[in-house]
Amino acid sequence: MSLRLKFNLVLAGVLLLAVAGAGLYVHRFLQQSAIEEVQHNSQIMMHAAMAIRDYTTELVKPHLDVTLAEKFLPQTVPAYAATETLRRLQNRFPGYEYKEAVLNPTNLRDRANEWEERIISDFREGRADLKKEVTGEVGEGMHRALYVARPITIKQPQCMACHSAPAVAPPTMLKVYGDNNGFGWGMNETVGIQVVKVPMYFPLEKARQTFNTVMAALVGSFVLLFVGLNLSLSSLVIEPMARLNRKLEDLATKDFLTDLVNRRRFFERLEAEMADTRVKKGNLSVVMFDIDFFKRINDTFGHDSGDVVLKSTALRVRELLRSSDCAARFGGEEFIILLKETP
Repeated sequence: MSLRLKFNLVLAGVLLLAVAGAGLYVHRFLQQSAIEEVQHNSQIMMHAAMAIRDYTTELVKPHLDVTLAEKFLPQTVPAYAATETLRRLQNRFPGYEYKEAVLNPTNLRDRANEWEERIISDFREGRADLKKEVTGEVGEGMHRALYVARPITIKQPQCMACHSAPAVAPPTMLKVYGDNNGFGWGMNETVGIQVVKVPMYFPLEKARQTFNTVMAALVGSFVLLFVGLNLSLSSLVIEPMARLNRKLEDLATKDFLTDLVNRRRFFERLEAEMADTRVKKGNLSVVMFDIDFFKRINDTFGHDSGDVVLKSTALRVRELLRSSDCAARFGGEEFIILLKETP
């Protein structure tokens, strides 16, 4: 396994672990942020509903109660005012809902549905704390929403004027809603819930898109890092080491003067070729020769001239050999040649 491959495997493993770890953290962070945003929006809606109720009770109802004998105005009812005001938000913010869900409502549009009845039942039977809100999720897919519910418990005696019995209710109210619904309530009775629904799809979809963008940028950055490190590794480490290895290989296997292989390398090659020839039942020849009067050349013209003769001889030998053959300097002025497929 090459150094580059080892480095790339380690680097790829580290980067994959980094991407996986970062992806897990970013995904959890964005999901949590989206849920917190939904919870924040639901609290805003709930407090807005309570503010509208208080405003209606304190500043609207006292001025319009004097007309109750002549005409019943639903706008004076805090629950009606909060519901109608927040209903107008749905045109600009689809999925944002506020409802005062009641088991036995005066206005039938406020009747609790199945899952709202379960929450009311939890409050009435003590499975939920009357002093706390209840939160949860309802719906699936694009209709998945977070809800916040508060109990509607009768605490004010004024409420009994309209909800105890038809006989004591304002006649003008009976003309609008009739005498079949919204009666029989008792003091300290939990009759329903204030419930806010905020859609989760859009914040979660935004979180998903942000996650995809972040991961794409992260993966792109890691790819650039991977390529950059590989280029740096090649230019600063691998190529210099390869050149050094080639030099060391040459020093270990070649004759420094003639650039032919040395005796040790030649005999390694000869042993391998002989084994291969025995298996294939082929032919193999070894030729030895030397340079005549080489000592006279050294003595007459000097060792530098002798070296030139050795180099020229080696060059001529290489030119005549096939790529499958092998030549070596055996020692001094002696040379040896391995000829494959040669009888």
